[in-house]
Amino acid sequence: MSYEHVLAPIEINRLVVKNRVVRTAHGTNIGQGRITDELIAYHEARAAGGCGLTILEAASVHPTDMGTLWLHDASVVNDYRRLVSRLAPYGMAVFQQLGHLGYEGLTADGGPPWSASELAGPSIRRPAKAMTADDIAELTDAFAAAARWAVEGGLDGVEVHIAHGYLLQQFMSSTTNQRTDDYGGSWESRIRLSREVVEAVREAIGGDVALGVRIGSEAVGDGGVTEHDCAELVRVLADDHLIDYVNLTYGSCLRPHKIIGGMHESPGYELEAAAPVVAAVELPAIVTGRFRTLAEADELIAGGVADMVGLTRAHIADPDLVAKSIEGRETEVRPCIAGNDGCVGGLNRGRLSCAVNPAVGRELDLPPLLPRAQPRRVVVVGGGPGGMEAARLAAIQGHDVVLFEAQDRLGGAVRQAQRLPTRSLLGDVCDWQERELVRLGADVRLNQAADVDTVRAARPDLVIVATGATGAEIPDISAVPQGSTAVVDDRFGGYEALGLAEWLATQGLAVTLTTPGRRVAANALLDLVVQPAMERLQALDVVIQTKVDTSPEADLTLTVVKHSHDPLSTDLANAGLTVQVIGDTRTPGTILTAIADAHGIDFG
Repeated sequence: MSYEHVLAPIEINRLVVKNRVVRTAHGTNIGQGRITDELIAYHEARAAGGCGLTILEAASVHPTDMGTLWLHDASVVNDYRRLVSRLAPYGMAVFQQLGHLGYEGLTADGGPPWSASELAGPSIRRPAKAMTADDIAELTDAFAAAARWAVEGGLDGVEVHIAHGYLLQQFMSSTTNQRTDDYGGSWESRIRLSREVVEAVREAIGGDVALGVRIGSEAVGDGGVTEHDCAELVRVLADDHLIDYVNLTYGSCLRPHKIIGGMHESPGYELEAAAPVVAAVELPAIVTGRFRTLAEADELIAGGVADMVGLTRAHIADPDLVAKSIEGRETEVRPCIAGNDGCVGGLNRGRLSCAVNPAVGRELDLPPLLPRAQPRRVVVVGGGPGGMEAARLAAIQGHDVVLFEAQDRLGGAVRQAQRLPTRSLLGDVCDWQERELVRLGADVRLNQAADVDTVRAARPDLVIVATGATGAEIPDISAVPQGSTAVVDDRFGGYEALGLAEWLATQGLAVTLTTPGRRVAANALLDLVVQPAMERLQALDVVIQTKVDTSPEADLTLTVVKHSHDPLSTDLANAGLTVQVIGDTRTPGTILTAIADAHGIDFG
């Protein structure tokens, strides 16, 4: 494809952006609040890959919000200059998003968070302080100072965050704003803070620097900020000649799974809510919505849906997405599978990662692999995501690779998991790994269960055992009558039990999902996929029972608990072979842990 629309330059204010591919602001916590060498390397990899515009992660402008990037003093100017110096050779424009979480923020001094009113945030559940007039003035000055530092540091533009139910939207919403002063009550009063902040930022950076807003419906209804509210605010800001572009988003801290939709959401799921805002003004508009390819972005721009398209998680998965696509190597792009356990879940656990790309945030520790001077013979037993990743890494380094897989298809347990409702994207990473093994010339032997003799016959210098785990298989229910009862007992805590319960319910069984714990799928809660799954289960009349030691009687009972399956490594070691055990075979986990494990192999 030519990708003529998405690769066309675009002008924002006086800045020419080389293409219409955007990495929207996303928390990483790679720098633990600062712009470190690790964070710079993360962005440099994506700049080198051809992205047109990056908006740096949502930064907090005041110590009453200790987000993943702190813009609280002028020392950040030198950090920006180091960043800009490293990114300059690649021609990628860089903006800084400025924000404040409001009642969802953690404060530097341990005091209460700031908000429009004395309400508790849905996540931290701590009553906020209703901001005084002095607080509002201090905050407005903080936005302006942070914007000025960004420009002094050499960045190309600034974006004000007015979305996701955070501070500025807490003032906008009649639900969260209970004030009776000039910042509460009427619509004009509730948007006053947003207008004053944008005005202050514009004054701080001048008229020639790109300035935009990130904005979108909260997706909550019942008094929350709607897409029509956002359209009206954008019209006000545009009529006052304050902004140069709009960046559309969706969801809120009340419905965070709508901000970063998992694989259950269709590409473009945010577009309906974005449309009224895009239509409200004649300014360049950025849209997002789980897009993964340059082809999708090109089609949106060609159709007049937007001027630029966010491919944020897609770039987390593969920093070279643009370059590979331009070169006609689309099949080599490592796909984002939108499982959210690396990006969202990783951040919620402390730091951004990626299920399919363990180098995320570790670019300095895991640079691109190079061929080894002395290639070795590497045998991999097991063709799931961990085994295939091991084989792929070995082949990239020039090793002679043989992979044994007992089944007639690569992918291991993922091939079953992708059959579960809404989980088909899981298979995309295995499809990509399989294509890469072909491209790299690995010797893949399907329908061949390996034993000591077959492995020894392959003359390995190193054997990687990746035979997976058991305990989460899709059952054969061909003999189970419609309307039968089924119990799925979650003893593992991952997504597997949710998926199996949903699948059984769609097959016409009356399903009860149980767990001995307080929550089903407890280990997946931070990935923002459990709540939408629970909503689907409720629609299917699945019964949820927690703190259950003994599951109720049923026609079919599935106990979901993963056990490592390793019939071979001990015998191989006893035969004098050098063996490394990885993935579920070592410790039952996820696609993320299996692929990451492969990157820890010492190939010698």
